[in-house]
Amino acid sequence: MSMTPPADAATATDIARVADRDLPKATQLARLAKSNGVRAAVVHHLVALDLKEDARFEEAIVELGLGLELEPSNARLMTTTGFCLLELDRRSEAARVFEIAIKLDPRSPDAAYGYGWAAERLGALDSARSAFDRALVLNPDHADALAGLAGLAVRRRDFSGARAWAERSVALDARQTDALTHLARIDLGVGDFDAAERRLTDLIALPHLKPVARANARILLGDALDGAGRYEAGMEAYRQGKQALGDIHAGEFARPGVAPATVVISEMRAEFEETPRKSWAPPHRLPTSKDQRGHAFLLGFPRSGTTLMEQVLATHPDIEAAGERPLLKDAEAELIRGSGDMKRLATMMSDLLEPYRKSYWRNVSEFGFAVKDKVFVDKHPLATFQLPLIHKLFPAAKIIFAIRDPRDVVLSCFRRTFNMNPSTYEFRALENTARLYEAVMRAGEVYMDRLPLNLHRLRYEALVADFEGTARSVCDFLDVDWTDQLRDFARTERTIATPSSVQVARGLYEEGVDQWRRYQFALEPVMPILQPWVDKFGYAPE
Repeated sequence: MSMTPPADAATATDIARVADRDLPKATQLARLAKSNGVRAAVVHHLVALDLKEDARFEEAIVELGLGLELEPSNARLMTTTGFCLLELDRRSEAARVFEIAIKLDPRSPDAAYGYGWAAERLGALDSARSAFDRALVLNPDHADALAGLAGLAVRRRDFSGARAWAERSVALDARQTDALTHLARIDLGVGDFDAAERRLTDLIALPHLKPVARANARILLGDALDGAGRYEAGMEAYRQGKQALGDIHAGEFARPGVAPATVVISEMRAEFEETPRKSWAPPHRLPTSKDQRGHAFLLGFPRSGTTLMEQVLATHPDIEAAGERPLLKDAEAELIRGSGDMKRLATMMSDLLEPYRKSYWRNVSEFGFAVKDKVFVDKHPLATFQLPLIHKLFPAAKIIFAIRDPRDVVLSCFRRTFNMNPSTYEFRALENTARLYEAVMRAGEVYMDRLPLNLHRLRYEALVADFEGTARSVCDFLDVDWTDQLRDFARTERTIATPSSVQVARGLYEEGVDQWRRYQFALEPVMPILQPWVDKFGYAPE
């Protein structure tokens, strides 16, 4: 029941009535009412929507909380809270809030769409697709849900379907910039680089385009210029887009007192090196699970071919593959938080880690992976610097470590967009990307040298040059039989959650090798960082 005083009820009702026909006027009335001490859910909601429009998301959430104190079952306030959380990249929280909103109002297309958006950001793309479909059942003209379906179709290289969704979305709402962005992605996918450049140039100029969307559009413009062979102009577009993303997220990842990911990873490695080797020996009684046939981690560095290999393996009937889901989140949050944790982890008895194993497998189940009688492959390239944790939890797990020419890896990470976290924040500049690569690779080499791992190194270029031979060796390592189905991996109906989705859907293509050569002019300043790894992995010099 609302706690609004009876004297305020008419005022709140009047504001709500005005909001149905004139939202700006209702917002003005709500601000005036609030200044006069009126407490009503509609007042707090309208004020919050105004704050959200000004990108003041934290303040909007506070205002929405005041409204929810008055009306805890108000699904509209809950839904708006979810959208504000998504704008702040608090994806897991947003998903939970949208779940509540859907329970409060199962007929709300906005709540269904919001859950789909959160699920997409979390990598649960099948759930996202179902949620977008549900939003359209509730409102066939929901432009945002149509744009969401277009984005998922682009990932699958279903360009005709994506274009239909996106054009319908824009026809309903000319300000739906996600749909406009997807139309540019379609132009890129079909190789119409001039059309993509024109569309992206127009998109970037829109005054109502959000800063993150404008930054991402500049990065896509870099792809259009790259496709047209205008590499220096393309690099400038990438630089502008990445710098803008860095500026947008600096308050979260570069604030005083927050150590860069490169420093954290280096400190973890140094602390690991101080621990005795014997402390990482597997226990006499290895932890087992009665459900899965085998367990492996696919690691390396982003853009090293891990998504390609995962898609190949996911085609195998005896393998269940997971792409970059936060399955280790509980163990990460409690066991490797900062200084001293690596040494503490080294001394932990296996039995004390059992709750974290159970949490991991519970997360696997909640994400909908069917692991019974399957080899479960957990692909998460940046988990390389968490190898000691993985080994402590799962000492019997197999490790596939992907390698690709460091120059191609660093260039590709710089040219792509990722969900932002402390590590991917480093991709805002080529030098930062190269230094993160160096830190992760150095940590990985130390861990692989000192930990008693069951390890298989996978070279991306070998997979492209000799697909069957390389894939067979991975199958042998995982103790599964080769099947000709693996050759058809690119035709598998499976939506991929990473920036590699469009490339993987193309199948094997040699253009992914030696891309760095056309950007030597840009890579030259970071070659002192990368050259030792180029030499170590045996790649040809410039």
